[in-house]
Amino acid sequence: MKFLGYILRNARRNPVRSLLTIGSIAVCGFLAMVLLSLFSTNTEVRSTLVPFNRVITMSAQGFTQPVPIALVREIPAIDDRSGIHAIVHRESDDKPLVSPFSWYGGKFRGESATFFAQFGVDPDTLFDIYPELTIAPDQLQAFKERPDGTVIGRKLAEDKKLSVGDSFELKGEIYPFDMNLTVVGIFDGPEKRDLRTCYFNWNFLNEGLKRDFQGQGANNSGTVLMRCKSDELVTKLCAAVDEDTKSSDRATKTQTEDAFVSQFSEMIKDLQTYINMVGLAVAFSLLVICGVAMAMSMRERTSEVAVLRAIGFQKGQILFMVLTEAVLIAGIGGFIGTFGTMLLFKFWDISPYTMGFFPFFYIPTTVAVTGFLVSLLVGLLSGLIPAFRASSLPVIDGLRKVV
Repeated sequence: MKFLGYILRNARRNPVRSLLTIGSIAVCGFLAMVLLSLFSTNTEVRSTLVPFNRVITMSAQGFTQPVPIALVREIPAIDDRSGIHAIVHRESDDKPLVSPFSWYGGKFRGESATFFAQFGVDPDTLFDIYPELTIAPDQLQAFKERPDGTVIGRKLAEDKKLSVGDSFELKGEIYPFDMNLTVVGIFDGPEKRDLRTCYFNWNFLNEGLKRDFQGQGANNSGTVLMRCKSDELVTKLCAAVDEDTKSSDRATKTQTEDAFVSQFSEMIKDLQTYINMVGLAVAFSLLVICGVAMAMSMRERTSEVAVLRAIGFQKGQILFMVLTEAVLIAGIGGFIGTFGTMLLFKFWDISPYTMGFFPFFYIPTTVAVTGFLVSLLVGLLSGLIPAFRASSLPVIDGLRKVV
Protein backbone atom coordinates (compact mmCIF):
# COMPACT_ATOMS: atom_id res chain seq x y z
CA MET A 1 0.00 0.00 0.00
CA LYS A 2 3.03 2.31 0.10
CA PHE A 3 2.40 3.30 -3.54
CA LEU A 4 -1.27 4.17 -2.93
CA GLY A 5 -0.65 7.92 -2.68
CA TYR A 6 1.25 7.91 -5.95
CA ILE A 7 -1.46 5.87 -7.67
CA LEU A 8 -4.21 8.20 -6.45
CA ARG A 9 -2.27 11.25 -7.58
CA ASN A 10 -1.87 9.79 -11.06
CA ALA A 11 -5.58 8.96 -11.19
CA ARG A 12 -6.33 12.64 -10.42
CA ARG A 13 -3.67 14.04 -12.73
CA ASN A 14 -6.20 14.70 -15.49
CA PRO A 15 -9.46 14.98 -13.53
CA VAL A 16 -11.64 15.73 -16.56
CA ARG A 17 -10.50 12.61 -18.40
CA SER A 18 -10.80 10.48 -15.27
CA LEU A 19 -14.30 11.75 -14.50
CA LEU A 20 -15.44 11.23 -18.09
CA THR A 21 -14.05 7.69 -18.04
CA ILE A 22 -15.75 6.95 -14.72
CA GLY A 23 -18.98 8.48 -16.02
CA SER A 24 -18.88 6.44 -19.22
CA ILE A 25 -18.33 3.22 -17.29
CA ALA A 26 -21.14 4.09 -14.86
CA VAL A 27 -23.61 4.78 -17.68
CA CYS A 28 -22.68 1.55 -19.46
CA GLY A 29 -23.02 -0.29 -16.16
CA PHE A 30 -26.47 1.22 -15.59
CA LEU A 31 -27.69 0.10 -19.01
CA ALA A 32 -26.23 -3.38 -18.58
CA MET A 33 -27.81 -3.79 -15.13
CA VAL A 34 -31.27 -2.82 -16.40
CA LEU A 35 -31.13 -5.11 -19.44
CA LEU A 36 -29.69 -8.14 -17.67
CA SER A 37 -32.02 -7.79 -14.68
CA LEU A 38 -35.11 -8.10 -16.88
CA PHE A 39 -34.50 -11.86 -17.05
CA SER A 40 -32.41 -12.43 -13.94
CA THR A 41 -35.26 -11.06 -11.83
CA ASN A 42 -37.67 -13.56 -13.35
CA THR A 43 -35.26 -16.43 -12.70
CA GLU A 44 -34.68 -15.35 -9.10
CA VAL A 45 -38.40 -14.97 -8.40
CA ARG A 46 -39.11 -18.41 -9.86
CA SER A 47 -36.63 -19.94 -7.43
CA THR A 48 -38.63 -18.52 -4.51
CA LEU A 49 -41.76 -20.35 -5.69
CA VAL A 50 -40.27 -23.83 -5.34
CA PRO A 51 -40.63 -24.25 -1.52
CA PHE A 52 -44.41 -23.75 -1.67
CA ASN A 53 -44.99 -26.85 -3.84
CA ARG A 54 -47.81 -25.29 -5.82
CA VAL A 55 -49.08 -27.15 -8.88
CA ILE A 56 -51.04 -25.78 -11.84
CA THR A 57 -53.28 -27.75 -14.16
CA MET A 58 -53.90 -26.20 -17.57
CA SER A 59 -55.27 -27.39 -20.89
CA ALA A 60 -52.93 -29.60 -22.92
CA GLN A 61 -53.66 -27.26 -25.86
CA GLY A 62 -52.07 -24.30 -24.07
CA PHE A 63 -52.82 -21.85 -21.31
CA THR A 64 -55.12 -19.83 -23.59
CA GLN A 65 -57.64 -22.69 -23.55
CA PRO A 66 -59.84 -23.13 -20.45
CA VAL A 67 -60.35 -26.30 -18.45
CA PRO A 68 -63.69 -27.44 -16.96
CA ILE A 69 -64.40 -26.09 -13.50
CA ALA A 70 -65.29 -29.66 -12.54
CA LEU A 71 -61.55 -30.34 -12.29
CA VAL A 72 -61.49 -28.34 -9.04
CA ARG A 73 -63.56 -31.14 -7.54
CA GLU A 74 -62.18 -34.04 -9.57
CA ILE A 75 -58.44 -33.47 -9.00
CA PRO A 76 -58.66 -34.08 -5.22
CA ALA A 77 -60.68 -37.21 -6.01
CA ILE A 78 -57.94 -38.38 -8.40
CA ASP A 79 -55.37 -37.67 -5.70
CA ASP A 80 -57.28 -39.79 -3.16
CA ARG A 81 -58.18 -42.57 -5.60
CA SER A 82 -54.57 -42.99 -6.72
CA GLY A 83 -53.37 -43.21 -3.14
CA ILE A 84 -50.89 -40.33 -3.57
CA HIS A 85 -52.52 -37.95 -1.08
CA ALA A 86 -50.34 -35.09 -2.27
CA ILE A 87 -52.77 -32.17 -1.97
CA VAL A 88 -52.69 -30.24 1.30
CA HIS A 89 -55.97 -30.25 3.26
CA ARG A 90 -56.88 -27.51 5.68
CA GLU A 91 -56.76 -28.78 9.24
CA SER A 92 -59.89 -26.97 10.42
CA ASP A 93 -62.33 -28.51 7.94
CA ASP A 94 -60.23 -30.97 5.88
CA LYS A 95 -60.90 -28.95 2.72
CA PRO A 96 -58.40 -29.57 -0.12
CA LEU A 97 -56.46 -26.47 -1.07
CA VAL A 98 -57.56 -26.25 -4.69
CA SER A 99 -58.80 -23.14 -6.50
CA PRO A 100 -59.83 -22.08 -9.99
CA PHE A 101 -57.69 -19.39 -11.55
CA SER A 102 -59.53 -17.50 -14.31
CA TRP A 103 -58.15 -14.45 -16.09
CA TYR A 104 -60.59 -11.59 -16.69
CA GLY A 105 -58.44 -9.05 -18.50
CA GLY A 106 -60.41 -5.85 -17.94
CA LYS A 107 -59.42 -2.21 -17.79
CA PHE A 108 -59.72 -0.36 -14.50
CA ARG A 109 -62.43 2.28 -15.00
CA GLY A 110 -61.68 2.18 -18.73
CA GLU A 111 -58.07 3.34 -18.43
CA SER A 112 -56.44 2.35 -21.72
CA ALA A 113 -52.88 2.33 -20.35
CA THR A 114 -53.61 0.21 -17.29
CA PHE A 115 -52.56 -3.43 -17.12
CA PHE A 116 -52.51 -5.64 -14.06
CA ALA A 117 -53.34 -9.23 -13.19
CA GLN A 118 -57.01 -10.02 -12.48
CA PHE A 119 -58.10 -13.52 -11.47
CA GLY A 120 -61.33 -15.19 -10.48
CA VAL A 121 -60.52 -17.55 -7.58
CA ASP A 122 -62.02 -19.45 -4.67
CA PRO A 123 -61.92 -16.93 -1.79
CA ASP A 124 -62.12 -19.77 0.72
CA THR A 125 -58.78 -21.34 -0.24
CA LEU A 126 -56.74 -18.64 -1.99
CA PHE A 127 -54.78 -17.37 1.01
CA ASP A 128 -54.12 -20.90 2.24
CA ILE A 129 -52.61 -21.72 -1.16
CA TYR A 130 -50.59 -18.48 -0.99
CA PRO A 131 -49.44 -18.42 2.66
CA GLU A 132 -46.82 -15.78 1.88
CA LEU A 133 -49.60 -13.26 1.21
CA THR A 134 -51.06 -11.57 4.28
CA ILE A 135 -54.46 -9.98 4.82
CA ALA A 136 -56.42 -8.86 7.85
CA PRO A 137 -58.78 -11.61 9.15
CA ASP A 138 -61.88 -9.40 8.94
CA GLN A 139 -61.06 -8.44 5.35
CA LEU A 140 -60.53 -12.09 4.41
CA GLN A 141 -63.89 -12.97 5.97
CA ALA A 142 -65.56 -10.20 3.97
CA PHE A 143 -63.94 -11.55 0.80
CA LYS A 144 -65.41 -14.98 1.49
CA GLU A 145 -68.89 -13.64 2.27
CA ARG A 146 -69.39 -10.91 -0.31
CA PRO A 147 -69.90 -12.16 -3.90
CA ASP A 148 -68.93 -8.85 -5.52
CA GLY A 149 -65.95 -8.31 -3.23
CA THR A 150 -62.37 -8.08 -4.41
CA VAL A 151 -59.02 -8.03 -2.65
CA ILE A 152 -56.17 -6.10 -4.24
CA GLY A 153 -52.44 -5.89 -3.65
CA ARG A 154 -50.95 -3.09 -1.58
CA LYS A 155 -49.09 -1.54 -4.52
CA LEU A 156 -52.17 -1.59 -6.72
CA ALA A 157 -54.09 0.16 -3.96
CA GLU A 158 -51.35 2.78 -3.71
CA ASP A 159 -51.24 3.30 -7.49
CA LYS A 160 -55.00 3.76 -7.78
CA LYS A 161 -55.37 5.50 -4.40
CA LEU A 162 -57.92 2.94 -3.26
CA SER A 163 -58.96 1.83 0.21
CA VAL A 164 -61.35 -0.73 1.67
CA GLY A 165 -64.93 0.11 0.71
CA ASP A 166 -64.11 1.83 -2.61
CA SER A 167 -65.72 0.72 -5.83
CA PHE A 168 -63.53 -1.20 -8.29
CA GLU A 169 -64.96 -1.12 -11.81
CA LEU A 170 -63.42 -3.32 -14.50
CA LYS A 171 -64.40 -2.74 -18.11
CA GLY A 172 -64.44 -6.04 -20.00
CA GLU A 173 -61.94 -6.48 -22.81
CA ILE A 174 -62.00 -10.25 -23.33
CA TYR A 175 -65.59 -10.71 -22.15
CA PRO A 176 -68.29 -8.27 -23.34
CA PHE A 177 -69.49 -7.34 -19.88
CA ASP A 178 -68.15 -5.18 -17.08
CA MET A 179 -67.67 -6.11 -13.44
CA ASN A 180 -68.54 -3.66 -10.72
CA LEU A 181 -66.66 -4.86 -7.67
CA THR A 182 -66.03 -3.46 -4.22
CA VAL A 183 -62.67 -3.49 -2.47
CA VAL A 184 -63.15 -5.52 0.69
CA GLY A 185 -59.48 -6.14 1.47
CA ILE A 186 -55.91 -5.16 0.70
CA PHE A 187 -53.26 -7.86 0.93
CA ASP A 188 -49.51 -7.55 1.31
CA GLY A 189 -46.57 -9.87 0.81
CA PRO A 190 -42.88 -10.16 -0.07
CA GLU A 191 -41.39 -7.67 -2.50
CA LYS A 192 -40.80 -10.52 -4.95
CA ARG A 193 -44.53 -11.10 -5.35
CA ASP A 194 -46.91 -9.26 -7.62
CA LEU A 195 -48.65 -6.85 -5.29
CA ARG A 196 -50.47 -5.29 -8.21
CA THR A 197 -52.96 -8.13 -8.55
CA CYS A 198 -56.73 -8.18 -8.14
CA TYR A 199 -58.54 -11.33 -6.93
CA PHE A 200 -62.30 -11.70 -7.06
CA ASN A 201 -64.82 -14.51 -6.60
CA TRP A 202 -64.85 -16.95 -9.53
CA ASN A 203 -68.60 -17.42 -9.08
CA PHE A 204 -69.15 -13.72 -9.77
CA LEU A 205 -67.37 -14.05 -13.12
CA ASN A 206 -69.24 -17.25 -13.95
CA GLU A 207 -72.62 -15.69 -13.22
CA GLY A 208 -71.71 -12.79 -15.47
CA LEU A 209 -70.91 -15.18 -18.31
CA LYS A 210 -74.23 -16.92 -17.87
CA ARG A 211 -76.17 -13.66 -17.69
CA ASP A 212 -74.48 -11.43 -20.27
CA PHE A 213 -72.61 -13.83 -22.57
CA GLN A 214 -75.31 -16.40 -23.26
CA GLY A 215 -73.41 -18.87 -21.12
CA GLN A 216 -70.38 -18.97 -23.42
CA GLY A 217 -67.25 -19.74 -21.44
CA ALA A 218 -69.26 -20.47 -18.30
CA ASN A 219 -68.35 -23.32 -15.95
CA ASN A 220 -64.72 -23.16 -17.07
CA SER A 221 -61.50 -22.04 -15.43
CA GLY A 222 -58.35 -20.78 -17.06
CA THR A 223 -56.24 -23.04 -14.84
CA VAL A 224 -56.59 -24.93 -11.57
CA LEU A 225 -54.16 -24.17 -8.77
CA MET A 226 -53.40 -26.42 -5.82
CA ARG A 227 -50.85 -26.80 -3.08
CA CYS A 228 -49.01 -30.06 -2.41
CA LYS A 229 -47.47 -31.48 0.74
CA SER A 230 -43.95 -32.03 -0.61
CA ASP A 231 -41.94 -31.84 -3.81
CA GLU A 232 -41.54 -35.63 -3.78
CA LEU A 233 -45.28 -36.04 -4.34
CA VAL A 234 -45.63 -33.31 -6.97
CA THR A 235 -44.39 -35.44 -9.89
CA LYS A 236 -46.73 -38.31 -8.98
CA LEU A 237 -49.72 -36.00 -8.72
CA CYS A 238 -48.97 -34.33 -12.07
CA ALA A 239 -48.70 -37.71 -13.79
CA ALA A 240 -51.89 -39.03 -12.17
CA VAL A 241 -54.02 -36.02 -13.20
CA ASP A 242 -52.78 -35.99 -16.79
CA GLU A 243 -53.16 -39.77 -17.09
CA ASP A 244 -56.78 -39.54 -15.93
CA THR A 245 -57.70 -36.89 -18.52
CA LYS A 246 -55.56 -37.85 -21.52
CA SER A 247 -58.24 -39.95 -23.22
CA SER A 248 -60.90 -37.26 -22.94
CA ASP A 249 -61.57 -34.08 -24.89
CA ARG A 250 -60.28 -32.10 -21.92
CA ALA A 251 -56.72 -33.42 -21.75
CA THR A 252 -54.58 -31.49 -19.29
CA LYS A 253 -50.99 -30.56 -18.65
CA THR A 254 -50.13 -30.44 -14.96
CA GLN A 255 -46.86 -28.95 -13.76
CA THR A 256 -45.23 -27.03 -10.95
CA GLU A 257 -45.79 -23.32 -10.59
CA ASP A 258 -42.13 -22.75 -11.40
CA ALA A 259 -42.42 -24.69 -14.66
CA PHE A 260 -45.63 -22.87 -15.55
CA VAL A 261 -44.01 -19.46 -15.10
CA SER A 262 -40.94 -20.54 -17.09
CA GLN A 263 -43.19 -20.98 -20.16
CA PHE A 264 -43.45 -17.24 -20.45
CA SER A 265 -39.66 -16.90 -20.32
CA GLU A 266 -39.36 -19.44 -23.13
CA MET A 267 -41.63 -17.28 -25.27
CA ILE A 268 -39.05 -14.48 -25.23
CA LYS A 269 -35.94 -16.66 -25.24
CA ASP A 270 -34.66 -15.06 -28.47
CA LEU A 271 -34.99 -11.63 -26.89
CA GLN A 272 -32.90 -12.84 -23.96
CA THR A 273 -30.18 -13.94 -26.38
CA TYR A 274 -30.15 -10.51 -28.01
CA ILE A 275 -29.94 -8.78 -24.63
CA ASN A 276 -27.01 -10.99 -23.62
CA MET A 277 -25.29 -9.97 -26.87
CA VAL A 278 -25.92 -6.33 -26.01
CA GLY A 279 -24.36 -7.00 -22.60
CA LEU A 280 -21.22 -8.35 -24.28
CA ALA A 281 -21.13 -5.29 -26.54
CA VAL A 282 -21.33 -3.06 -23.46
CA ALA A 283 -18.41 -4.93 -21.86
CA PHE A 284 -16.36 -4.50 -25.04
CA SER A 285 -17.21 -0.78 -25.11
CA LEU A 286 -15.98 -0.46 -21.53
CA LEU A 287 -12.75 -2.18 -22.50
CA VAL A 288 -12.18 0.26 -25.34
CA ILE A 289 -13.02 3.30 -23.20
CA CYS A 290 -10.66 2.27 -20.40
CA GLY A 291 -7.95 1.21 -22.85
CA VAL A 292 -7.95 4.56 -24.65
CA ALA A 293 -7.90 6.47 -21.36
CA MET A 294 -4.98 4.47 -19.99
CA ALA A 295 -3.05 4.69 -23.27
CA MET A 296 -3.36 8.47 -23.28
CA SER A 297 -2.38 8.65 -19.61
CA MET A 298 0.75 6.56 -20.08
CA ARG A 299 1.76 8.45 -23.21
CA GLU A 300 1.80 11.65 -21.18
CA ARG A 301 3.96 10.05 -18.47
CA THR A 302 6.58 8.33 -20.59
CA SER A 303 9.43 10.46 -19.27
CA GLU A 304 8.17 10.12 -15.69
CA VAL A 305 8.15 6.33 -15.95
CA ALA A 306 11.70 6.46 -17.32
CA VAL A 307 12.78 8.53 -14.31
CA LEU A 308 11.19 5.98 -11.97
CA ARG A 309 13.13 3.25 -13.69
CA ALA A 310 16.32 5.29 -13.44
CA ILE A 311 16.00 5.77 -9.67
CA GLY A 312 15.51 2.08 -9.02
CA PHE A 313 11.87 1.11 -9.55
CA GLN A 314 11.53 -2.41 -10.91
CA LYS A 315 9.41 -3.42 -13.90
CA GLY A 316 7.03 -5.34 -11.69
CA GLN A 317 6.42 -2.31 -9.47
CA ILE A 318 5.62 -0.07 -12.43
CA LEU A 319 3.40 -2.76 -13.92
CA PHE A 320 1.56 -3.05 -10.59
CA MET A 321 1.03 0.71 -10.23
CA VAL A 322 -0.31 1.17 -13.76
CA LEU A 323 -2.65 -1.79 -13.50
CA THR A 324 -3.87 -0.68 -10.09
CA GLU A 325 -4.66 2.77 -11.47
CA ALA A 326 -6.65 1.26 -14.34
CA VAL A 327 -8.56 -1.08 -12.02
CA LEU A 328 -9.24 1.77 -9.58
CA ILE A 329 -10.79 4.03 -12.22
CA ALA A 330 -12.81 1.21 -13.77
CA GLY A 331 -13.84 -0.02 -10.32
CA ILE A 332 -15.17 3.38 -9.25
CA GLY A 333 -17.24 3.66 -12.43
CA GLY A 334 -18.37 0.06 -12.12
CA PHE A 335 -19.38 0.48 -8.48
CA ILE A 336 -21.48 3.53 -9.30
CA GLY A 337 -23.04 1.87 -12.33
CA THR A 338 -23.89 -1.43 -10.60
CA PHE A 339 -24.52 -0.92 -6.91
CA GLY A 340 -25.73 2.62 -7.58
CA THR A 341 -28.33 1.25 -9.99
CA MET A 342 -29.34 -1.43 -7.49
CA LEU A 343 -29.82 1.23 -4.79
CA LEU A 344 -31.75 3.45 -7.22
CA PHE A 345 -34.33 0.81 -8.06
CA LYS A 346 -34.57 -0.26 -4.45
CA PHE A 347 -36.08 3.13 -3.58
CA TRP A 348 -37.61 4.04 -6.96
CA ASP A 349 -40.50 1.87 -8.11
CA ILE A 350 -40.67 2.15 -11.89
CA SER A 351 -43.59 -0.27 -12.26
CA PRO A 352 -46.26 2.48 -12.49
CA TYR A 353 -44.43 3.81 -15.57
CA THR A 354 -44.24 0.47 -17.43
CA MET A 355 -47.99 0.18 -18.20
CA GLY A 356 -48.10 -2.82 -15.87
CA PHE A 357 -45.71 -5.01 -17.83
CA PHE A 358 -43.32 -5.08 -14.85
CA PRO A 359 -45.34 -5.35 -11.62
CA PHE A 360 -42.04 -5.16 -9.74
CA PHE A 361 -38.46 -4.54 -10.80
CA TYR A 362 -35.17 -4.64 -8.94
CA ILE A 363 -31.51 -5.38 -9.57
CA PRO A 364 -30.59 -8.79 -8.10
CA THR A 365 -27.50 -8.71 -5.89
CA THR A 366 -25.87 -11.43 -7.98
CA VAL A 367 -26.24 -9.33 -11.12
CA ALA A 368 -24.78 -6.24 -9.42
CA VAL A 369 -21.81 -8.18 -8.01
CA THR A 370 -21.15 -9.81 -11.38
CA GLY A 371 -21.30 -6.44 -13.12
CA PHE A 372 -18.86 -4.92 -10.63
CA LEU A 373 -16.41 -7.82 -11.04
CA VAL A 374 -16.66 -7.45 -14.82
CA SER A 375 -15.77 -3.75 -14.52
CA LEU A 376 -12.69 -4.66 -12.46
CA LEU A 377 -11.71 -7.24 -15.08
CA VAL A 378 -12.21 -4.69 -17.83
CA GLY A 379 -9.96 -2.25 -15.97
CA LEU A 380 -7.30 -4.92 -15.58
CA LEU A 381 -7.41 -5.92 -19.26
CA SER A 382 -7.48 -2.33 -20.47
CA GLY A 383 -4.35 -1.51 -18.49
CA LEU A 384 -2.31 -4.55 -19.55
CA ILE A 385 -0.87 -3.19 -22.81
CA PRO A 386 -0.12 0.34 -21.50
CA ALA A 387 1.35 -1.13 -18.28
CA PHE A 388 3.50 -3.63 -20.14
CA ARG A 389 4.78 -1.00 -22.56
CA ALA A 390 5.55 1.42 -19.72
CA SER A 391 7.41 -1.18 -17.67
CA SER A 392 9.36 -2.45 -20.67
CA LEU A 393 10.41 0.91 -22.10
CA PRO A 394 14.20 1.37 -21.93
CA VAL A 395 15.23 4.21 -19.63
CA ILE A 396 17.23 6.07 -22.30
CA ASP A 397 14.39 5.90 -24.82
CA GLY A 398 11.94 7.15 -22.25
CA LEU A 399 14.10 10.12 -21.29
CA ARG A 400 14.64 11.07 -24.92
CA LYS A 401 10.94 10.93 -25.83
CA VAL A 402 9.18 14.27 -26.01
CA VAL A 403 5.40 14.23 -25.51
